[in-house]
Amino acid sequence: MAESWKELLNFRCTCCGNCCREPIVLVTDEDIRRVQAHTGQPAHEIVDFYKPREIAWEKDQPGWIKLKSGRRIMGLKRTEEGCQYLGDDDLCSIYEHRPVTCRRYPFDLEIADDGNIELLSISQSVECPYELDGENNLTEIKAMADWEEKEENPYFEKLEQWHEQKKPGGKKKFLKFLGF
Repeated sequence: MAESWKELLNFRCTCCGNCCREPIVLVTDEDIRRVQAHTGQPAHEIVDFYKPREIAWEKDQPGWIKLKSGRRIMGLKRTEEGCQYLGDDDLCSIYEHRPVTCRRYPFDLEIADDGNIELLSISQSVECPYELDGENNLTEIKAMADWEEKEENPYFEKLEQWHEQKKPGGKKKFLKFLGF
């Protein structure tokens, strides 16, 4: 890993809440199950299906769902203030049960075929007034990325199965297809 990246391991969250206000958090079925086990909410109250114009996500990126209403991507449901789980104190109300993407955030990393980290950076998806006086473990960051991939790959396989259907269904049918 390049020496200039080592300082990013000193990232410290300042709890501004921007990462919970602005982006749409993409989720997998396993993320939904974790949130559902904690909140007791049905899946349709946890997620929403966003149109391409609502998210900066390339059309060739994985995760798009073909629904009868058109191409959508599944993410945590939002309110006018941001993620529905963002508390008035700017803290996550489901922190111990949050999606893996939230756990890995703010780190973006690329892992080589040999398992070594090629790139480590701080996500630029939102304005983040972080400090560099914290401590983060590279092994833990990599473990989060591995966990994310371990949940994403089966989800993407399920999407492929969904897309093989001759007639696309709606949101409720998709959630039922995922086991909800």
